[in-house]
Amino acid sequence: MIPFGVTYYPDQWPKDSWDKTFAAIKQAGLNTVRFGEMAWDWMEPSEGKFNFSDLDYAMDQCLKHGLKVLLGIPTSQVPPWFHTKYKNSRPVAQDGSLYPEFGPRPNICKDNPNYRRLAERLTKKLVNRYKNHPALFMWQVDNEPVYPPLDHTTSNDFCHCEHSRQTFVAWAKKKYGSLKKINQVWGTSFWTNHLSSFNDIRTPKAGVWEAVSPHIFLDWFRFKTDSLKNWVSFLVKTVKKIDPKHKVGTNGFIGIATRVPDHSAMTADVDWYGLDIYPRGGRMTGRDYAFMLDLWRSFCRAGNAEFHITELQGGQNVRWGNPAYVKGPEIYDWTIAAFKHGAKSLLYHNWRPPLFGAETGGFGILQQDGSSTKRLEAIKKAGGEIRRLESPLDRARDERNSDIAIAYLHNSEVQSYQEQGPPRAISGQWEPVRTDIGLMHTLNSMAGAYQAVYKKGKPIDFIFEMDLDSGKLPYKVILLPNPYLLSCQQYNNLKKWVKNGGRLITEARFGLKDENGHLYEKPLMEDLLGIKYEYTEPTRKGFLDGIKGKRKRPQIITKKIGKGSVVYANFSLFLEIQQGSRRLKKLVRKQAQG
Repeated sequence: MIPFGVTYYPDQWPKDSWDKTFAAIKQAGLNTVRFGEMAWDWMEPSEGKFNFSDLDYAMDQCLKHGLKVLLGIPTSQVPPWFHTKYKNSRPVAQDGSLYPEFGPRPNICKDNPNYRRLAERLTKKLVNRYKNHPALFMWQVDNEPVYPPLDHTTSNDFCHCEHSRQTFVAWAKKKYGSLKKINQVWGTSFWTNHLSSFNDIRTPKAGVWEAVSPHIFLDWFRFKTDSLKNWVSFLVKTVKKIDPKHKVGTNGFIGIATRVPDHSAMTADVDWYGLDIYPRGGRMTGRDYAFMLDLWRSFCRAGNAEFHITELQGGQNVRWGNPAYVKGPEIYDWTIAAFKHGAKSLLYHNWRPPLFGAETGGFGILQQDGSSTKRLEAIKKAGGEIRRLESPLDRARDERNSDIAIAYLHNSEVQSYQEQGPPRAISGQWEPVRTDIGLMHTLNSMAGAYQAVYKKGKPIDFIFEMDLDSGKLPYKVILLPNPYLLSCQQYNNLKKWVKNGGRLITEARFGLKDENGHLYEKPLMEDLLGIKYEYTEPTRKGFLDGIKGKRKRPQIITKKIGKGSVVYANFSLFLEIQQGSRRLKKLVRKQAQG
């Protein structure tokens, strides 16, 4: 069975409508339902008083109608009673402001020990109760695990509570071993920041864009990823200890570095990792959508997890994103593309638009009165096509462009983001937002690289820092956007790969900084290309754009090294492609094809 289904939240609808709804879902050709991941108060309406009677009935109804359940363990959002009893549990921003305890999500810091204790208890009770239920298909722990806020509605950074600070101190102590090493890596001799004890360590409260040490900032976001990964891994292991039979995973989305973890690390212990994606909400073209699918499939490959889609847009966006209407035929295209790019399962979000709450009227396949739509007809048509697919993952593996990979350097993304400069209300010497080299530089540059080598129906692999660390690079061509931070080990592995016949296509700031964000005295590109590097921050036209005598300095350098070659653009090559340069797109495509 290829899992093909929909999210539907019985706790949000009258109980006497469930039987009819589950019957309709089955009649639509769907075989899987996802619910529970945002319903802690449904299962534990007050602390220690559990009520699973409604959930029992929902599970039994699914069994009656031949539906399998992806059952969510709802630890991503705490109920109001938690904040009433456990004071001082609200997430804290760098400026001391508190995150709302009611409404926005996630409304709790995952470093909070009371939260962890009660979330573990809920997990154990839920798994023990339903592990043998015949309708159970898989488990989902948490939901889109992030530190608050989930989206970019504020530039505030969370969480800076004392629990997070202590966890950060323990993380730094484990990573570096000594205070001397921490002072060295974090550059604390700059601007009177020397640490004389571990207790001196504070979270970087200067904020996202201010003049905080970029080295502490880089480690702060490494810590966030590790903390989230460890929490998810703990929940997964808790489930598996009780129920070793069913697969366990979680979900996420692609976004700005400070709002999501490094997904390539999050897949370490999960059986599956689900993408939540809203193509119309994100104004995605077919190529943009394929880019997201290939990137997520590659995240899953990094941890040997299955690639699932836990939420695919089923109706019009509300509250966030582009609100353009979803007619129906595009859903068919999104669905078929998802499986061709390697998805092992697909669930739409959601069956029927909610009649209340923060997403009132949003995303539903059906009309708000429950009547059918062209969207449902498109899904039925796609379902017939999917049932003829024998092995989506094998199909994607066979059809992908196995010669080319695009590198995603998360450390470079975080560093560029931090350095881009604060949004400012004044004009003059301060740019409002330096988006070209900061805010969305890495994702936009990766999208430009993808444009250059994209062919419809040909999935493309992404590689990550862990791949450069290992040196296992089974590709003929690697495109390397925003190569700002590179360790010596990563550089040596890349150079060895080039000497053995690889072709590297890269751009400005190659190896300007090491893995800790320190400037190399001699940038790595000088060794690679035999050029002299002068500038630290790029302009749109590049670094070497001056005139020496009457001869313009080169902007693109091609150099043969061993059996391979390097193509280096001394400007933001892939960003220029993303912004519409056909000439550069043609050039990169030609170089990639050899």
